[in-house]
Amino acid sequence: MPKSPARPKAAAAPEIMLPRVSPLADVAIQGRFGADRGAPGVEFRVRHPMSIVTVIARQGQGSAVAAALVPHAPQWAGPDQYFVIAEGRGEGALYRELKSALDGIASVSDQSHGRVIIRISGVKARAVLAKGTPVDLHPDECAMGKSALTQMAHVGVHLTRVGENAFDLSVFRGFAESFWEWITEQAEEFGYMVR
Repeated sequence: MPKSPARPKAAAAPEIMLPRVSPLADVAIQGRFGADRGAPGVEFRVRHPMSIVTVIARQGQGSAVAAALVPHAPQWAGPDQYFVIAEGRGEGALYRELKSALDGIASVSDQSHGRVIIRISGVKARAVLAKGTPVDLHPDECAMGKSALTQMAHVGVHLTRVGENAFDLSVFRGFAESFWEWITEQAEEFGYMVR
């Protein structure tokens, strides 16, 4: 029986990269809201798109992981656990870089599609946050770069102080819209700006 000719291999489909869409794209409308007396006390900004990677040190590797992450300015997320975030990186680039650098000493997971970071800043930012968290945000207790895991409005929040009166709040994507509605409602009495 004659051998049938080999079938040509199909060309691989080109990889199509769809842009990440913020789950807050339809609700985080830019403008000024709430009390209209004077300058707004709070400003909100959705930090999007962001590269967000969770790093968990393997047993006995905590010091090695902490040292390797120093150039990336990691945020504490628990014992021997960190969030590393970056703006302006290509899709998956931060994850691949950290996975390679921490091979054998840490588990690395890309959270870029699963989390949303909201920045709250302004002279009344602490007052708004105090309505939802027991974390002491006084500058003597919450130094620049310090992080805490807390809950606000029944939503788990990773809170990091990033400026004099500025904090990044990282929440799971599925809770982002309800959290946004809650936190902006808490800011209404002070007036707030969404940028």
